[in-house]
Amino acid sequence: MTSSSTSTKTPPCGDAKGAPVDDDLDFARVLHIFLRTWPFIKPLSRHLIFFVLCSMLVFLFSTTLGFIVTGLINSGIIGGQPLGLLHAGIYGLDPAVFVDVEELSADARRQLPSLAVWSFVPLVGVVMIAGMLLFQYSIWIFQSINQLMRVRLVEQLQMQSLAFHSQAQTGDAIYRIYQDSAMVTSIIRSIFLEPLMLLGRYLVGLGVVAAFSPKLALILGITFIPVLLLGRYFSSSLRVTFRRARERNSRLTSWIQESMVGIRVIKATGNESQRESAFERLSQEAFAAAFEARVMLTVMGILAFVLVGLAVITTQSLTALYANAEADTYARNLLLGFGFAVWNLGSFSAASTRINDSVGSLESLITIWGRAQDMAVGLNRVFEILDLEPEIMDAPDASDLENIGDGVTFQNVTFGYDRLRPVLTDISLASSPGSITAIVGSTGTGKSTLMSLLLRLADPQQGIVTVGGKDIRDITVASLRRNVAIATQENILFTASVLENIRYAVPEADRDTVIAAAQVACADEFINQLSQGYETPLGERATKLSTGQRQRIVIARALVKDSPILILDEPTAALDAETELRVMENLRQWGESRCVFLITHRLSTIRQAHNVLYLRDGRVAAFGPHDQLARDNDAYRSFIEAETGMSLGTQS
Repeated sequence: MTSSSTSTKTPPCGDAKGAPVDDDLDFARVLHIFLRTWPFIKPLSRHLIFFVLCSMLVFLFSTTLGFIVTGLINSGIIGGQPLGLLHAGIYGLDPAVFVDVEELSADARRQLPSLAVWSFVPLVGVVMIAGMLLFQYSIWIFQSINQLMRVRLVEQLQMQSLAFHSQAQTGDAIYRIYQDSAMVTSIIRSIFLEPLMLLGRYLVGLGVVAAFSPKLALILGITFIPVLLLGRYFSSSLRVTFRRARERNSRLTSWIQESMVGIRVIKATGNESQRESAFERLSQEAFAAAFEARVMLTVMGILAFVLVGLAVITTQSLTALYANAEADTYARNLLLGFGFAVWNLGSFSAASTRINDSVGSLESLITIWGRAQDMAVGLNRVFEILDLEPEIMDAPDASDLENIGDGVTFQNVTFGYDRLRPVLTDISLASSPGSITAIVGSTGTGKSTLMSLLLRLADPQQGIVTVGGKDIRDITVASLRRNVAIATQENILFTASVLENIRYAVPEADRDTVIAAAQVACADEFINQLSQGYETPLGERATKLSTGQRQRIVIARALVKDSPILILDEPTAALDAETELRVMENLRQWGESRCVFLITHRLSTIRQAHNVLYLRDGRVAAFGPHDQLARDNDAYRSFIEAETGMSLGTQS
């Protein structure tokens, strides 16, 4: 027998108001978080590589053609300077007229505007069409990757035990799935793709500027250092503020979810104004935290703008001086083909464009790095979930459950969501096929928890639960749960049709099987009276149905699974006496070869059971047939009398 239970760990679910938030991430951990996204990126890696290559080709094409057109307009049309050999080759111009001259003639200059206009056609056409196609392509790639992470996150949450979910906040989990997981797409775009492209633009600009003047390139290169130090200085503070913002938004999401679920209680108690005040306070806290983070990011951006602004002023001043002096460009022979052998208007314009592009790339890089701290915080919250070890896992030698044999037993079972405060203590009982066991006790005594152990939604700290003589920890979880059907007290239904709701656990069930289950649950009669019968959509929370009708559909959903073990949690709480009697008679016939457990408070339901387990303070206070317990067990008799307001003292 192998137990896979580990200690329950709940991820942080928001800071208390005013509590300091520490920065638990350094550069190495941030980098590690980014690298951990690779398993989600890998399936789409070919598409990403193709996207990057296409983007690079579009950039090189537009940069090269733009460089050529810039020389044509500024040097040729505006400045009247001779063109380069590259212009002559591309446009089919006579070098004797357009290249090997001191300056262009008026006739020659008049031929150039039409060439410049037509040059913009392929430039604009390629950039616009390719840009739109690549943008749509990138959206598909990023959302596909995000989908992989969200599915994995939901899967991981569903693998956690009831002990985990009893402590976790639902709204926080929703926020992590919906909002935090979206950071994986931002990481790809903002940490991999955009920096790669911006760095490429910076280096290309650096190389081009170096061809004009190494001194200008040196200034651009040195500018990178203070920008880098600026990003490092702000990183930790940004992570702290971004985490606070996410945690407070997560808490707000939890509050909204709680309010929507409890809207009837809020209205019934006239508590709307108090809830509105609480929402306003939590919303303001979330807004303030988000605003603080954005202000800090903006301050960093302003300082980065100042740094690159100083670089722009310095380099632009030098280029203006060079152009005014008509000095030779550094790589004269290389630039001669573009018409930039000396510093003139065309050279000034071309160099200035590359300088602005380079420093603009630096400014964008530092902004991206600032946003990356928010992404790291969001992804870290996602990985806090993905790093959880599920408490309930198959043992290495676990086998499938073939049949329930001699039924279900609990042997000296002790369990608590908090190990120091057990909910159940030393529970023992046996249920053989064909028997109905009613589980009774006051609220909070552990009735539903006991049945959750049978489903292996949690594992006992002591003792064992067996099915067919086998410890359920030696049975695969999937096969165990296939053999157990449950109708919960909450009567949860979905927005689908009646048919889809009943066969929710068995999607392949045919219509006849669904109808048969509905007949056992006495639901067929009212379903046929609905506007579209079994095809009637129930809408959100099935408000079209009464509580009793919803309860019978939930019972039918459990029955259609046709499992050898059935658990019904307060199955008749909302049923009238006549319907309850018919449902229980049908269940007795249906369960002749099955183990049926009823969690109930109703005496009329208890009397239909073969055995009754009475729990008091998490311990077995009585176990046996109802009539015998009512006669011989004072504790059980007192409980029933208190629950029903009826005296059982005359029972024989």
